[in-house]
Amino acid sequence: MIKGLYTSAVGMMPNKLKIDVIANNLANIDTTGFKKDNIFVRILKNAVLDLNKNGGNELSGLYVTEYTSFEQGNLKQTGNPFDIAINGDGFFVVQTPNGLRYTRNGNFTLSEDGRLVNSNGYSLVGSGGEIKIPDVRSLKSVDVRITQNGEVYVNDKFIDRIKIVWFNDLTKLKKDTATSFIADEGAGEIELTSGYEIYQGFLEDSNVNAIEEMVRMIEASRIYESGYKSVQSQDDTLTKANEIGKL
Repeated sequence: MIKGLYTSAVGMMPNKLKIDVIANNLANIDTTGFKKDNIFVRILKNAVLDLNKNGGNELSGLYVTEYTSFEQGNLKQTGNPFDIAINGDGFFVVQTPNGLRYTRNGNFTLSEDGRLVNSNGYSLVGSGGEIKIPDVRSLKSVDVRITQNGEVYVNDKFIDRIKIVWFNDLTKLKKDTATSFIADEGAGEIELTSGYEIYQGFLEDSNVNAIEEMVRMIEASRIYESGYKSVQSQDDTLTKANEIGKL
């Protein structure tokens, strides 16, 4: 009976996490550049042997891993010359006080000192460092042109080229915020020079599909509820058995 409780708990734990992950995906369905998350459940083939050898319980050998889907979202035209989107592989690089961050959120604005910055005031990085546009006070937005390979021009004068990077191992990227990532050691950063296009006046939507996520939410909720009822039923049975044993 005790083993049955643990077995039911094994089914509940990953589905509770799955529900939380799906809920976060749905909450960010309108977040520019957001990449949805999912979980992967792995049960060790020799989990029973490990249990007998090393002790523990029936939850031993269960590994739940959260991972991110980097599938591209739809590109939406905004008409804002400082909104940029990547079509294809790649991340924008942003300089923060805590180091470089990588993002698909191309919602930038022009700061008073001429830097292209995100909503937190962090600078977009180019091949020459932080991109900075001169004589910003006399500048009109229509004077700024960004080509599909990321070159930034002001009145046809070349300023810098937006740095676009990719990674050999995307599993080494960890979310820092809803739309920015930190690259762990071993990610294998590569600066791209081709294989992508940058669209000025566009933003990339979240890659969350509301219908798919709702279906997954319903499935996970039902499995979790079934496990909960099983645990509750077995707990009631144990309680009654203990009461009989006292007679």
